[in-house]
Amino acid sequence: MNFREVSMFKPYPNEFPEDLLWQAGADEACITRWLEASMLRIAKINEVIVACYAMDRGTELTFCLHGVVVDPAHRRQGLGGWVVGHAIGVAESKGARHLLLPGAGGSRLFDRMGFVPDKSALRFDLIPE
Repeated sequence: MNFREVSMFKPYPNEFPEDLLWQAGADEACITRWLEASMLRIAKINEVIVACYAMDRGTELTFCLHGVVVDPAHRRQGLGGWVVGHAIGVAESKGARHLLLPGAGGSRLFDRMGFVPDKSALRFDLIPE
C-alpha cells in the first residue's frame, strides 16, 4: 500500500464512519461512544473511508484510544499500524505520556506496536523527553 494515497481527516458531519463500525461488529453503545469522542479521525483513499479511530483525553497525561477499525478490503497491508501511529502522534502532540486501549487484550496489531497489558487495558508509553 502506498500510504501517500491515504489522507487522515476529522470527518465532516456527513462522513461519520458508522457503516465501517457496524461492519466491524460494533454495537450501538460502542458506535455512540466513537461518534461522541473528542478526536474521531477517518482515513480515506480516493474519497472512500477505509479506516478510523476514536480517542479521548483521560487525564492530563493519558489518552484513551477506543480502537482502530480498518475496512476488510484494506487489511493486512499495514494500514492499521499506520492509523495507530497517527493516533500516537496526535496524543503525543497534545501532551500525552500514555495511551490506553481499554479491554483490548490479545490483539496482534497492538502487541506489535508495543502496547503492553495494564490491568483491564493495553498501555502504550510514549517516549519521554
